[in-house]
Amino acid sequence: MMMRKLVLGAIAGLMATGSALAVQGEVVPLEYFATYPAVADVSLSPDGEHLAMRRLTARDGDYIIEVYSTDDFSADPVRLGADRMEVLGVSWVSPEYLLVNFRQQVRDRIEGVNQGVYEFKRAIVHWSGEGGFRALDDDVRIVRRMAEDPEHIIIRTAGLNNTDTVEDLRGRSIGRVSTPDFYRYNVRTGRQTRILRGSGRFGNYILDQDGNPRFATSIDEATRSVQYFWREDPENPNWREVMSFEVEDYETYGQSGVNVVGFDPDRDYRAYVLAHNGENTIGAHIMDLRTGEYVRTIYQREDVDILGPRFEPHIDREPELAGFAFYADGERQYAWISQEMADLQAVVDNAFPDTRNTIVNCVNNCAQMLVFSQSSQEPGVYYYISGGQPVVIGRSFPQLMDAALGREEFITYPARDGLEIPAILTLPPFGEAPYPLVVLPHGGPWVSETRAFDEWATVLANRGYMVMQPQYRGSEGYGLDHWLPSFGNWGITMSDDKDDGVRYLVDAGLTTADQVAMFGWSYGGYAAFAAAVRQPAVYNCAIAGAGVSDLDVIQRDFGGTAIGQLLVEEGYTGMSPAEFAEDVRVPLLIIHGEVDQRVPQYQSQIMIRALERNGIPHRYVELPDADHFSNTLNYDNQVTLYTELTSWLANECGMPTPQNPAR
Repeated sequence: MMMRKLVLGAIAGLMATGSALAVQGEVVPLEYFATYPAVADVSLSPDGEHLAMRRLTARDGDYIIEVYSTDDFSADPVRLGADRMEVLGVSWVSPEYLLVNFRQQVRDRIEGVNQGVYEFKRAIVHWSGEGGFRALDDDVRIVRRMAEDPEHIIIRTAGLNNTDTVEDLRGRSIGRVSTPDFYRYNVRTGRQTRILRGSGRFGNYILDQDGNPRFATSIDEATRSVQYFWREDPENPNWREVMSFEVEDYETYGQSGVNVVGFDPDRDYRAYVLAHNGENTIGAHIMDLRTGEYVRTIYQREDVDILGPRFEPHIDREPELAGFAFYADGERQYAWISQEMADLQAVVDNAFPDTRNTIVNCVNNCAQMLVFSQSSQEPGVYYYISGGQPVVIGRSFPQLMDAALGREEFITYPARDGLEIPAILTLPPFGEAPYPLVVLPHGGPWVSETRAFDEWATVLANRGYMVMQPQYRGSEGYGLDHWLPSFGNWGITMSDDKDDGVRYLVDAGLTTADQVAMFGWSYGGYAAFAAAVRQPAVYNCAIAGAGVSDLDVIQRDFGGTAIGQLLVEEGYTGMSPAEFAEDVRVPLLIIHGEVDQRVPQYQSQIMIRALERNGIPHRYVELPDADHFSNTLNYDNQVTLYTELTSWLANECGMPTPQNPAR
């Protein structure tokens, strides 16, 4: 109860309205959705004696670090912060030391695609704050925390910093500057010892349990092939090739190829790999690295891909591979190879049956553990459990704790060509069907989406709208047969999939054909542009956020490695909405961040110029200092976004609700 009062007290000062917390059945003020999470990055120290977190101190995203003693959460925490830089993240690298990520805006304009206005820093600090922050070189990548050697971590660096000049680099070879080495770094003293020279040939290194780089990949531009290498003896710097495949063979290997996620602890020449292995979906397999042959399949489904490994949550010992994650029925699930983890997860899920629960980390054989729980109606809550007794450490959005947030369901529907399309459906907490519908396609487009608390869907549901998030062709996690049909079909069959979802919901009586809108961001913004130009019109209106309007330009911007360039050239093709601007017949709202470095603002400007040439009315809203991703949309930007979005739906779209009336 003391911790609950502490958390709610901390958030009270963040609400501009000064209102009491939302109660069941009320329409939540948009300002309540516009704040960053009240607490984030909560984690236990490896000795179980402390708990660290980021705490929001101002509605515009000013975080500090708080460190509590797990013996007494009512005692004042140690508080750490920075004057000029934002605290972006915090995590434990040893029982006594924290790694802190910072961000600072250093430019007013982007310098190019993926060259934004922010610079990022990392530093090590004792949990007590003694000695202050010790900055790491800007190019440092933390490779591994060493539970058996808590004073050291494994890093990879060439000793480069953003402020380095030509004079600073004088005397250093191009090869050494461009090729980071591996070091054992002492978190207490800052001293580092090189354990392996890096190679400009290799990337995607995988380390064994002892922290030795043992596996790596290479892209040979001359032969246009992806190659996999193994270092049989950790004391020997020589690598030998295990297998390779041609870049063009993505129809067999997908976009991830063969992904090594760990080694057999008893036979280190055997690796756990995620790969298609000749099948439609990605499965978990064991590969003999001496021969490159698959020994056996651990787990593979016909309907969905294995998306990644799940390691034990123990942080006071070297965690072993415990299972594999996949999304089935839109929910994250696991195929366990560790019965201990299967039993532990079952205990946690039984304790919190109404949420999806993640064991963040634990110590002392999980006698102490930290759990994060979330659902469409629970934005997120952290529990500290010791001796079987849970204590609420903090809530992501305590101001929404009793709010009416909608109810999600998972559906599938047939596309017009017969492909089955999964979708996440959020029903509003008010009224009854038929509901006005907002189609909310995810960005990417080659990403996966799961059922959880989605802030944008929640804002809309709380305003009385049903929200559909279609997993259109190209969405990750559903096998090659779902991914490959997206190639060359931007704005064509990919858009058909979204329209067919509308038709399905209309036929089911859940919405009506004259009460449908589309809102999306990034690729979702592209989809909204496409929805506005496609004929016949399916949507009352479209809201395009940070959207792509010219595919030729995005192909140029997103080119990279041989395999990446090929995928973009063949995959990111189809219909460019700006070429069909004259066909726009529905109200179109365009929103873009001022300093978006992922999809630069000129993508919206291309569409705007095309609209103006054709005399097509529209509205453009620019979000000051906003980059592409949501953690750069500050409080004022999010209030603007939600205000413009809901007003557009109620007025220009002709879709008012009792919870979102027309002006």
